[in-house]
Amino acid sequence: MVKKWILVVDDEQISREGVSEVLSDEGYEVVVAADGHEAITLLASFQPDLVLTDLQMPRLNEVEVLRHVKHVAPSTPVIIFTSHVLIDAQREAQRLGVQDYLNKPLDFDEMIRRVAKALRP
Repeated sequence: MVKKWILVVDDEQISREGVSEVLSDEGYEVVVAADGHEAITLLASFQPDLVLTDLQMPRLNEVEVLRHVKHVAPSTPVIIFTSHVLIDAQREAQRLGVQDYLNKPLDFDEMIRRVAKALRP
């Protein structure tokens, strides 16, 4: 089986580490970024099979990350997770092709199911 690569973007270290650990335990290769700028830098050197990003981050938000992902890798699915409901940001993300949304605090079993669904051919 070919391992799938997931880029996890979250400014909250505890959340980023928890998501990374759960996905790694499921057999995924995980690369983490602490913010949108770091994510875009990483995307210059590799193309993940999935991007899992927080909705609200300092410096560069998920909509900018999503725009960049869709520019460099249009077929890469993106799942956004958030504890905030920002209707305008959600509408823009949907327009740009976000795959799915997850609410924080994350239900890791649900996250695993949605990640697997997003990665299905």
